[in-house]
Amino acid sequence: MKLYCMSVKKENKTTAGAKAPEDVTTICRKIGAQEIVFSPVHSFKNLNITRFFALFIGIKNWINLLFVVKKNSYVIIQHPNENILVANKFINVCKQIKKCKFITLIHDLESLRRFVFKNNSTILNNRSRIADETLLKKSDYIISHNENMTKYLVERGFDSSKIVNLKIFDYLHECDLPDFNKDDYKTVVIAGNLDPQKATYIYQLDKLGKLDYKINLFGPNYDARNDGKNIQYYGQCSPEELPEKLIGGFGLVWDGTELDGCHGNAGEYIKYNNPHKCSLFLASGLPVIIWEEAALAPFVLENHVGFTVRSLKEINDILKNMDIEEYSVMKHNVVKISEKLRQGHYLKNAIKEIMEKENIY
Repeated sequence: MKLYCMSVKKENKTTAGAKAPEDVTTICRKIGAQEIVFSPVHSFKNLNITRFFALFIGIKNWINLLFVVKKNSYVIIQHPNENILVANKFINVCKQIKKCKFITLIHDLESLRRFVFKNNSTILNNRSRIADETLLKKSDYIISHNENMTKYLVERGFDSSKIVNLKIFDYLHECDLPDFNKDDYKTVVIAGNLDPQKATYIYQLDKLGKLDYKINLFGPNYDARNDGKNIQYYGQCSPEELPEKLIGGFGLVWDGTELDGCHGNAGEYIKYNNPHKCSLFLASGLPVIIWEEAALAPFVLENHVGFTVRSLKEINDILKNMDIEEYSVMKHNVVKISEKLRQGHYLKNAIKEIMEKENIY
């Protein structure tokens, strides 16, 4: 059995968006997969020129894949990928000529984003439909984020027997984690894009009133006018450096516009996806605080690596009543999950499950 993994090299590696796809490629290489590198598509001021080069590069990439892969092999592709229209045509060609099977790992479902965000753009909706329905249904197997996302897919006609759940994204790193300071366990860490348009809730934290805990912020696009007595901004660093920079006791997995639940454009999506920031926190040795309706909330509770809340207003009382012994139990459980995340355990297991379905393992 020959296994391949398609990857696209990103020019900007300082953003979190490139971390998950690169980790997938690295994990696949570690289990013996051969990497097939797709050239990225560059944007030009002229939209027609961008479209022309996108088509040209897309065809070139898929022709290369067609020549590289051996017959009866397995190809892992990461979704969504560039050149949706080209991919939609060439997958059929690859299956017909090389008799290969495609395993698609989902990073994002744009159709679900558009559904959640109620985006009315005809162009975006059409591209999302082709990507998440027409193209995705050509996969022989799909690695979904979790049970909620799988249920969404099955409701749209996908075969549940061809879907396996990742459970949580792995987060590879070799950083030395900061020594735990017991004085930090009542400090909450927020990491990610701090843009007021995306993480609106951050700029409403002053409405929580007097807090008995501190908040440490990490990430780009922060509006420093939000600084307060309990809020400290630590700047931005690469996803590889973050684990050794995070100072605090808990990582907050939250998104959207409000303090009372994850709502708005980014907030509702957390009901279906696996936020990469949750993997970041756990891999960094931090228990997490997560919205009780988030898709990853059951994972957090079942593994005893944090707690859930309905509203950010609940955090103060919970931390006030938490002693160091209770926190230490969660911290101990996080260490075990952290090791798994840093070794690619969850993706390896998902691929193994697929191979067992194929009677290969």
